[in-house]
Amino acid sequence: MNIVFARLAAIVLAVALATPAQAVERLMVTLADNSDIYYALALPPGYDAAKTYPTLLAIPGGEQTIEGAMSMVERFEPEAGARGMIVIGVSTEYNGVRPMYGPYADDTLIPQFLAEMLKLYPVEGGQFYLTGHSAGGESSLRVAIRHPELFRSIVSTSSYLADADLPNVAPLKDLPISLMVGGEDTAYHPGAEQSRQALLAAGVDLYFEIRPGDTHSMNSLRSPEGLAFFFDLFTRKAN
Repeated sequence: MNIVFARLAAIVLAVALATPAQAVERLMVTLADNSDIYYALALPPGYDAAKTYPTLLAIPGGEQTIEGAMSMVERFEPEAGARGMIVIGVSTEYNGVRPMYGPYADDTLIPQFLAEMLKLYPVEGGQFYLTGHSAGGESSLRVAIRHPELFRSIVSTSSYLADADLPNVAPLKDLPISLMVGGEDTAYHPGAEQSRQALLAAGVDLYFEIRPGDTHSMNSLRSPEGLAFFFDLFTRKAN
């Protein structure tokens, strides 16, 4: 019986000492213009509102829905949590229209949203790391061109600059930018190359890669090793 109780005690202790998985929350905030926006949130283990944390803003691809934002944050959370980072995924869907993508460019949505995030969470330095995939990657580059002061660096995947933004990349020159597309995602190669040329011509600190074997989903960045590499890009040293 003593052996049984000892084993049970060991199990209870192991469970108590284990770091619990951080739940990804689905939340809503009302912006200054009275519009509501949904976002996904993952806080690091041991989160303390009295401290400040490096914070990643993630913009999903596709229709940029809250479900897409939740999926991104859930995928990023283990690596972000290990690094003591907050992750926020934002849905920019407004009744089927993507305000930060294509012809629907909106210069107010993300700045309003980030102003609210700064009120709610202790963002280190008052600036965000920024990432986006596909349509979200184009959105991330677009918003950073218009508001570079809000961001620390950008990692954009399976995307490129919108044609209308190609001549306007000078505001990005002080932001480290990483742009990656899949080797098998050939439809995106011409746009990515145009973006590479425009960013380098503007003096941007650019990491550019066409990753062999990857499709649009960029599966190589979803493994633990791939995620570690992905997060390293946010804080890489300037060239």
